[in-house]
Amino acid sequence: MKVAIIEFPGSSGVDDAKFAFELHLGCEVSVIWHQQEFIKDADILVIPGGSSFGDYLRPGALAKVSPVISAIRKYANEGRPVIGIGNGFQILCEIEVLPGVLLPNLSSDFLNIDAFMIPDDRTSIWTKHLEEEQILRLPLSCYFGRYFLDARSLRDMEENGRVAYRYSDFEAEVHLDRPFNGSVGCIAGVLSRNKNVLGIMAHPERAFLAEGDSSVQGQSYGETFFSGILKNLKGT
Repeated sequence: MKVAIIEFPGSSGVDDAKFAFELHLGCEVSVIWHQQEFIKDADILVIPGGSSFGDYLRPGALAKVSPVISAIRKYANEGRPVIGIGNGFQILCEIEVLPGVLLPNLSSDFLNIDAFMIPDDRTSIWTKHLEEEQILRLPLSCYFGRYFLDARSLRDMEENGRVAYRYSDFEAEVHLDRPFNGSVGCIAGVLSRNKNVLGIMAHPERAFLAEGDSSVQGQSYGETFFSGILKNLKGT
């Protein structure tokens, strides 16, 4: 499986994504600099997490004028798989490949915690390997992490199965009356209209167990998240 990772100036999550796909998942990885105007020979495109240049203005505000953005749009419009993680999710919203916007956290603090989430729509390549109410515990590290979109767009998204994940508690309960971090509808992951693009604020690429690790979780949520996606892609 060939994976292309987009690198913007200051992208601090490129190495995390490269490490996960190359070492843990055995993929062939290439890193694409933001000045490149084309993407080729990739089975999946990754826009990684970590702050990138211009985030002090607004996440993705400068990234959206990079030459690679037109290539990202083209790749997504062809129905090919794209995942934006953390800052990558913010960029996909900024360039309107995904709907909505990421606002400052409800607490106005930088969050560096683990978040629980469960799959909502389970028909896409990103989620169909997961069981109903299967819990993922993934690291969350952000200041602009509160997902928002207007009521009409939210209704359209929910009616068309474009909510990939919702935040939950550790017992898989989703609390719509007090959504995690104020994210509308407890939404943790969003799909494009054709469901080939996924945006997620949490970081599955940082949720792999080190070799010989015997943590209390006893499982690698990153492995659960990504290995099923790669299997789904091979089956398409």
